[in-house]
Amino acid sequence: MKKSILAISERKEVLKELRKELLKYYEVITFNNLLDGLDMLRESDFDVVILDQYLTWFNFSDAKKKLNGVGKEFVTIGLIDEETDEVLEELDKAGIYSYAVKPIDGEAIVKLIKPALVNVETIKKYKKLKEKVAELEEQKEIVGQSIKIKEVKSKIDKIASTDLPILITGEGGVGKTLVAREIYRKSDRRKKDYVTMNCGTMTSETLERELFGYERGAFPGAISSKKGVLEEIDGGTLFLDEIAGIDIKIQTKILRVIEYGEYKRVGGTRAKRVDVRFIVSTDKDLRDEIEKGKFRKDLYHRLTGFKVEVPPLRDRKEDIPLLSNYFINGIAKDLNRPIPVLSGEVMKYLMEYSFPGNIRELRNMLERMIILSDEKIIGVENLPLEIKMKSDTVENKTVIGLGPLKDILEKEIFSLDDVERVVIAMALQRTRWNKQETAKILGIGRTTLYEKIRKYKLDDK
Repeated sequence: MKKSILAISERKEVLKELRKELLKYYEVITFNNLLDGLDMLRESDFDVVILDQYLTWFNFSDAKKKLNGVGKEFVTIGLIDEETDEVLEELDKAGIYSYAVKPIDGEAIVKLIKPALVNVETIKKYKKLKEKVAELEEQKEIVGQSIKIKEVKSKIDKIASTDLPILITGEGGVGKTLVAREIYRKSDRRKKDYVTMNCGTMTSETLERELFGYERGAFPGAISSKKGVLEEIDGGTLFLDEIAGIDIKIQTKILRVIEYGEYKRVGGTRAKRVDVRFIVSTDKDLRDEIEKGKFRKDLYHRLTGFKVEVPPLRDRKEDIPLLSNYFINGIAKDLNRPIPVLSGEVMKYLMEYSFPGNIRELRNMLERMIILSDEKIIGVENLPLEIKMKSDTVENKTVIGLGPLKDILEKEIFSLDDVERVVIAMALQRTRWNKQETAKILGIGRTTLYEKIRKYKLDDK
């Protein structure tokens, strides 16, 4: 199906020439009046609007505002009589994508239209994703439509209404805190207090005092009694982040609260009763912590009745476009800047990257790119170097000492020595020059490997 182009000019000879040059490639509709062109734009969808500078009552800015007012996605190409500083400034101010100087050159116009079509497709995809993000924000759901994240959402729906403790597991940066809040939001306790405590950033003494409170004189400086978090949020929900960092003694006290709803303040002798729901998280394997004697086995079993495992981003890559646009929308709003669009090439890199820092790394990366870029469309040049270097695409793999892999593979003729040299160099790079491991990969002895390295002078690289 041909792409549609709307051309508007008050000069009939210009419209005639455009039709002649473009009809074999595109569906071209022409009008010699801006208002008639606007009516057609309202009725039909066009990918590109070609707008002539020669309009009696409108300059580029006025005409572009009216075109944008239709509320559709398209790219505008301007036709100008002369390339002057004044005209170029007007084009830039109006937000015209590109321009061509008359008289019309068919090949030049086609060369402008091709990238314009790619641009408009990117914008349309972004708009759809933005609408999906808006829908998710309105529903206040976890962002993602992959099978794995749908399983997490389904489990949240099933366990949220219970009062039993919940263990959330997953690598750092996957969104365990968000899952915990979603469980609370869908629970029967959502009208009560919700408090988060990061156990990994607090000393054992501080955590115990904050959690259970203390009596006057319990320790130097305790000049008065103080309620703990448990007492303050009675009837609510407590999220203990990184529970693996809690001291064994405090684990024992938490277990008693979970099982009997009882605890004592630090320095206290009288048991207090409390009704609090526990949600806990960890990025460690608690079974390993049990083996090391760092975590109570009975507490582990009490916490794993309901377990939610949040997948790493590399296992739900189909969510990256939606997450990216969700974050871009929020970041741009926080920075009070126009919302940019990621180019298709940038998205390709993001989809190929493994994201060891998960969703947190994705958000931080996008924030940095938005801050450093002034363009409406963020291109590959704005990507962090580590993304480009770690991309799995052939275009970005480099064999140290030999150059880009793409260039190596594009050679028309290989000698056997050339092939062997490349293979050995790649194996050495993969093992970070661990010669024993390299020899094992290649299936040769270490002595042979050393001879090959000297032969091809790879140690000089």
